[in-house]
Amino acid sequence: MQKRFILIVTLLFVALPLLAQRSNRVNYTTLMNRANAPQIFIDEIVLPNEDGNTNLSVIFRFDNDFLPYKKISPSDDIIGPEGMEYFTIVRLNSEIFKGKYSRRRSATDVGIATRDLWVDTLYTKTFEETESKGLYASGSLTNILEPGEYNYVLQLSLMENTRERNSNRQNIRIWDWEEKKSGEVYLIKEGSADSDMVLMNMNDNVLFGKDFKALVRIPNYSEDAEYTLNVHKARTVRRDTIKVESIYSKTIGSEEISSGVIPVLEQGIDPTLRFKDTEMNFTYVLLDIPNKEFENAAYMIEVTSSTAEKPIAKSFFRSYWPNMPASLLNLDIALNNMQYIVSETQLKELKSGSSKEKEEKFRAFWESRDPTPNTVYNELMTEYYRRVDYAFREFRNPGNPNGHETDQGEIYIKFGPPESTDRKFPSQGNVIEVWEYPNRTFVFEQSSGFGDFVLRGTD
Repeated sequence: MQKRFILIVTLLFVALPLLAQRSNRVNYTTLMNRANAPQIFIDEIVLPNEDGNTNLSVIFRFDNDFLPYKKISPSDDIIGPEGMEYFTIVRLNSEIFKGKYSRRRSATDVGIATRDLWVDTLYTKTFEETESKGLYASGSLTNILEPGEYNYVLQLSLMENTRERNSNRQNIRIWDWEEKKSGEVYLIKEGSADSDMVLMNMNDNVLFGKDFKALVRIPNYSEDAEYTLNVHKARTVRRDTIKVESIYSKTIGSEEISSGVIPVLEQGIDPTLRFKDTEMNFTYVLLDIPNKEFENAAYMIEVTSSTAEKPIAKSFFRSYWPNMPASLLNLDIALNNMQYIVSETQLKELKSGSSKEKEEKFRAFWESRDPTPNTVYNELMTEYYRRVDYAFREFRNPGNPNGHETDQGEIYIKFGPPESTDRKFPSQGNVIEVWEYPNRTFVFEQSSGFGDFVLRGTD
């Protein structure tokens, strides 16, 4: 199912493949802003109901750095859990209307079918947690619908703000389950068929370098048919997803099949599916996807049957690298930032050729130095570019806005964080800062009053 949610005045995350942006017009500051932008994820899933209708659920996740937290004070009339010092209030509601929406139809032409509301007060202990990308709020909105055409809108409000941010209206068709010939695919973060199956809850994204599972409904299941899981690398052209290369295939065993069950949505820390026995004719399979072996790119999952010409279920997904170094969003910038670990001649060679040739040389350079070559996650490359990002941000000054090109930035990139630092203020002369490492010491002197330190000596 294509995901189309865009909330006004917010940015929905779009996971970019490694080195997807190659234009020299993109500067480092732009990349840093893009990498650090607050993230929210909103997805729609449809689940069968025992009465023959459909549960249309909107699942969502708001990272803490997107939410406006406030320090608790006596005037707030809020008593949080012990140790909690900050709070925020989040409200999200859905309104579903009958019929297909078009701009020619006014609001009075469509009748409301149903609505649902989610509201919660969230707390954190520290200010740092309010800005965390690793902490988030999640939930779901569920409405029961008969087969037919519908459209819906989501409305979000934060804290005491009564002005709601509305999504664009989205059309959706609810199928009669007996007539629907294709199965649904649900991306599962963890779990098993006989326990909780935690939904990924990141729209079409999955965590880069981590295995996950796919829960697939098999329509018109037959014990005589052979079913196969296929994963293809994919790309999007004019809103269509095109298969580029088959990278994984597996025959589905009969022991993996679960029949006479339907998945039911439950809310814990994350939205979760759990099988419920039913007399209805529904069949599912929970499949392991070896994502540790896949590059940071876009993919298509397909399940095929030996008795069907077309795939019986398919779904798009892309890798999501939560803390991806900003440099890796742009090939030219990533290459430029290798200046401290390769010679000038090597760097010139790496930067020569077409975009495809440069990317191939870049990947080959880091793959040859990967400490864990059996996985796609390269710890050495990641650590290097994280240091570059840190240096760019922490050592910039009015005289040099590129902190990774300062003397302190260069030392940090090459040697990492010092074991200790000491700043000295002589009665005469400039401020001195000393960085201590296990086997060496670097001495920096402030060259002006704007925080720009120059390397003066090493021990």
